[in-house]
Amino acid sequence: MSGVALILAGHGSHISASTAGVVWDCVDRLRQLGVADEITACFWKEPPAFSQALNMVEADDVVVVPLFTARGYFAQQALPSEMGLGGPLTRIGKRRIHLTPTIGEHRILDAIVDERLRDAINRFNLAAAESAVAVIGHGTRRNRQSRDTARQQAERLRAANWFDEVVAVYLDDDPPIPSVYQSTRSPNIIALPYFLADGSHVGIDLPRALGISGSATVGRVNGRAVYYCAPVGTDESICDVALALARDTGLPFESQAVDGAWACFPSAGRRLLSKALDAGRILTLGQVNVSRERVWHSDARAGSRKFGSPASLRRHLREQPFRPLPTSVDMPGDWQVECEKTDDAHAVVETVYPGVVADWAANCQGRLTTESLETVARRQQGMFRGIQNLAKAALMETFDRVCGGCIRQPTWREDLAANDAALPCRSACNVWLSAALEMGESL
Repeated sequence: MSGVALILAGHGSHISASTAGVVWDCVDRLRQLGVADEITACFWKEPPAFSQALNMVEADDVVVVPLFTARGYFAQQALPSEMGLGGPLTRIGKRRIHLTPTIGEHRILDAIVDERLRDAINRFNLAAAESAVAVIGHGTRRNRQSRDTARQQAERLRAANWFDEVVAVYLDDDPPIPSVYQSTRSPNIIALPYFLADGSHVGIDLPRALGISGSATVGRVNGRAVYYCAPVGTDESICDVALALARDTGLPFESQAVDGAWACFPSAGRRLLSKALDAGRILTLGQVNVSRERVWHSDARAGSRKFGSPASLRRHLREQPFRPLPTSVDMPGDWQVECEKTDDAHAVVETVYPGVVADWAANCQGRLTTESLETVARRQQGMFRGIQNLAKAALMETFDRVCGGCIRQPTWREDLAANDAALPCRSACNVWLSAALEMGESL
């Protein structure tokens, strides 16, 4: 297949829907703009994984945009390692994979930062000359460059002589967030999270480090007034940044008319699924039934709630309560989507179970490749390195707890062949790896 695919790569979360939600919001918007033939997302902590994203698309040219605010560990080490990329351009067979800089490195972020600070000044009636700005980055000791974007924003603001004081502080590096009370003296502190999403870090960890309530935008600590801003990544301009970075590759990403709400989805597996549906078959994939005219939860009743867009369906399925593993067997029931065409049915399944159709089709055609736990562990550069050496009891307990509650079968296990699974799983996901690590520490 020729054409162009766009993949937005984010962090994801095990405890908050908003972290990946920002990325999916961008995906939905770009799909409606019709800027590429295939558009999807992948994540570190949620499916679809970095390592599986290229299996989901069929285009010869693929652009991967890291939706991270810093050029740090995930953008420079984890993402390229998981996707098998060697730099800004990687050739894999006839495919060309373009890896762009992170959104945090783009100049548009300057305007978003300035707008956040102007809003704080106007909303709380502050004087810039009596206010210190704390640009809060994540940072990590695994990659010192993760500090750069927050540090550079602080330097830019400091050079502008707009505020009395400007410092950069970090959640997971030095100087730490609480140091702002020693390094500044202004009566007011404007705390600006240089983060992509309003997730657990922004909602819990940063306020806790500042000494304010997680639900508060204003607090008082050590005799200082603290004003807490929204993170830079919630701005709609982030989507424009992602598109600008994609266009910088020289590939065409121009808006085109799309055919309905279910357009521009990844294509891998679509033809095989459509062929089965056009032949009149009704497929059962996990907890979902699929026909040419309709997709519905297997327990749905005649009067079940109808959804007409990927965004509304995704929110229903993953946010109340939050489900970091979309293939877990606790999917909310009593819903359905009516389809105008066969491709719509494929897109609905892809919304419900991202990446599953590609693996289902590959398995049906005898083309599925799997990765052993040792292979996955070998490419890890962080906490999962050597995870295959955990005690067998910990590994088996994790299979029972995680895989036992998932519609996919772990065909990457040596004792389970791919052809034994209707819905196969190519490799251990982050949810499984994290659970195994916790299990190993507890036993």
